[in-house]
Amino acid sequence: MKEYEIVAKFLNGCAGAAHPQTYFEEAELANTDDFVRTKHGRDFDKFQKEVLPGGQIVYTFDNGTVTYIYEFTEL
Repeated sequence: MKEYEIVAKFLNGCAGAAHPQTYFEEAELANTDDFVRTKHGRDFDKFQKEVLPGGQIVYTFDNGTVTYIYEFTEL
């Protein structure tokens, strides 16, 4: 298990939101995939996963209406 800071951002294009809704959370996780899969079950396979050079893990999914971004930084 590793401890992560999780930043979740949601952009709703249909509502005309100019700024994302942003949430912060800390959690101990064995697997970041499982966290995102729990939130988005059937859409999980549509997420793009990127591991940045600094070790941060970013998941992104844009369904044309809402963009979901999850950023995991190990603490």
